[in-house]
Amino acid sequence: MDPGLQTTSAAHVRSRAERRAAALRAESAATAALNTLGQKWVLRIVHALGDRTQRFCELQDALGGANSATLSQRLKLLEDEGLIDRRMVSEVPPWVEYSLTEKGADLRRAIGPIDLWADRWAASPASRQ
Repeated sequence: MDPGLQTTSAAHVRSRAERRAAALRAESAATAALNTLGQKWVLRIVHALGDRTQRFCELQDALGGANSATLSQRLKLLEDEGLIDRRMVSEVPPWVEYSLTEKGADLRRAIGPIDLWADRWAASPASRQ
């Protein structure tokens, strides 16, 4: 049998997790950022926190009643990404405030031109031509 046609040995077979990790390492920084920013509520959270520091319920109201579990997940994601700060004001009663970091404020400024583009090109089917 031709050595070039031999099947890959078990040592070279990668698991699904290993293939996914390799693909994530290979993607561009912009793609990685868009994967995070494209999640539901993320851009709206960044926009709302740009106005002022807010408590969880204030933020939930500003977003029009986002599901509590989803909002908690997104806030944790944004905190892990360094876009927001979470500050514990008191433990009893629980009082936590969220605000943008410098990195988050920079992102909020970058969203402005994207909003303008979307208003022009993505607002209506007629504008997409």
